[in-house]
Amino acid sequence: MQIACPVCGGFNYEQLFIKRDEIFVRCTVCTLMLINPPPDLSQSTATYDEDYSHAYIRKAPKKLKRCAGWVRRMQRRFVRSGKWLDVGCSAGFVVKAASDLGFDAYGVELEPAAVRWASDVLNLANVRCGLLEAQRYDSASFDVISLYDVIEHVPDLNRLLDELYRILAPGGIIEIRTPDLGHWRTPRDLSKWKEVKPSEHLYYFNSATLQKLFELHDFRTAYARPMFNPALDIYFRKSA
Repeated sequence: MQIACPVCGGFNYEQLFIKRDEIFVRCTVCTLMLINPPPDLSQSTATYDEDYSHAYIRKAPKKLKRCAGWVRRMQRRFVRSGKWLDVGCSAGFVVKAASDLGFDAYGVELEPAAVRWASDVLNLANVRCGLLEAQRYDSASFDVISLYDVIEHVPDLNRLLDELYRILAPGGIIEIRTPDLGHWRTPRDLSKWKEVKPSEHLYYFNSATLQKLFELHDFRTAYARPMFNPALDIYFRKSA
């Protein structure tokens, strides 16, 4: 069964293509691209397993260095210290970098092997396994929340944003990174775009649709970082 567009609430779609028996459509009102009808949750979560995590972990030194750069950029532009939550933290590289650079850092991740590695190897005590909404973090408790290559995987976008708004402190910053449907390097034939991943990437944003989604939940755009690669990197602020 088709779902309503999570950005504009409509049911006006044009079919773009079918890949691995999943139908990719574009909302004709707001231009969000999505898989609709959506795959079962079990199909989506099955795309992340221990093998996926270990492939990521093998790049640990490079990933840790890169994540430290992301944290320093946040410090230069927005928040020097405080509580940081990385949603979809995988093996905890952002959590480790944020902790080393002075934040009280936390992470949440669905894949158990990645969480075990974060705990056993990186000695991170604040990485939890499960859905964000199940963690019951205190309201207004985080100064920074990051979601790097995560939001495109989330089945219920508006539920996620409600929870992000609840746990972010007034004036706090959320950084979202996700593939950019509207980037000049994104191929015209979207069926051939490497970011099109059935059962895995459920939603495909451009700058307008991502910002509209966050505006619906009372966030305002603080900064949209120009990207050479076909990705969005947008910072949103919760009103004080």
